[in-house]
Amino acid sequence: MKILIAGGGTGGHIFPAISIAEEFIERDNMNKILFVGTRTGLEKELISQKGYEAKYISSRALIGKTKLEQIKNFFLVSKGILDSLKILTEFKPQITIGVGGYASGPMVLASSLLRIPTAICEQNSVPGITNRILSKFCNRIFATFEQSTEFFPSKKTMVFGNPLRKEILDKIQNKPNIAKDLTTVLVLGGSQGAHRLNASVPEAINLINSNDIFVIHQTGKNDYDYVKECYQRYEIKSEISEFIEDIASAYIRADLVIARSGAGTIAEISALGKPSILIPYPHAAFNHQFENAKILERAGAGIVVEDKFANPQTLKNKLLEIVDKETLEKMSLASKRLGKPEASKKIVDEIYSLTNK
Repeated sequence: MKILIAGGGTGGHIFPAISIAEEFIERDNMNKILFVGTRTGLEKELISQKGYEAKYISSRALIGKTKLEQIKNFFLVSKGILDSLKILTEFKPQITIGVGGYASGPMVLASSLLRIPTAICEQNSVPGITNRILSKFCNRIFATFEQSTEFFPSKKTMVFGNPLRKEILDKIQNKPNIAKDLTTVLVLGGSQGAHRLNASVPEAINLINSNDIFVIHQTGKNDYDYVKECYQRYEIKSEISEFIEDIASAYIRADLVIARSGAGTIAEISALGKPSILIPYPHAAFNHQFENAKILERAGAGIVVEDKFANPQTLKNKLLEIVDKETLEKMSLASKRLGKPEASKKIVDEIYSLTNK
């Protein structure tokens, strides 16, 4: 079977795409996967690391731009549709899956024009404009959250969750027993880091003035030296990285996660049953990170702190509210109940059904 997966830009789109590809290959190593993205996103680096074939098209955002940018980007999107038609006629996929990002729109539309079955994945509780438009043309919509279904045609929408990386699924199935005396806090601002978290969390931990906390902190490239110096100055036990390669092991070690609330992070921490303090990125489209985070808070699995209030004193107070064994265990159970670790399997099952394979 030939499967084309289109999209990218950020890890939030690329990692679910890789998860779906891995499930197809695990089912049948004769399946052929082609990724299609743009050269401006992270997909060029991440997809090649996994050894998958990739092609690139032209595409840019049309919403939230100046009139001049919209005109320029309209021609890029139009060229992207022509690029997509060429790739589709050469590769001849049985299914095209759009996972979000600039490449997803042109490729799913072009596939629809050629009557190739299509599916889209919506990671967030509030979908973006592109997927709202694509939902009218595609055959299946795979949603992460029940809340997003009101934006899509009900007959072709299925709530399966957000596909998880294989290394995280393996950790869930073979979870090691870790004996430790310290409370481990994992700090994640996404693959690029988050300056608000980098600036506030080290000082908040310092204000707690406890020798019983260990911090694993992913800083991103720009703030690495600054954050490392903070932890050293405050003499906080810590492990600092620009980017955590073995994120699955970091999650397993963590008792609590402090993070932005992109859909991928929400899916990972709930599948692993991790309590969280979530600081939504305030400029996310339709404020979807805030809506994502509120789902965990309403379930008792997390605490939401808006970015503008995420100062060291506030974070210190929130940490002191929950950093005890009993509270963390209750939040962990609530988080686990929200997890959907079978998302990739269910999506691939449905695609096989759709394509009669």
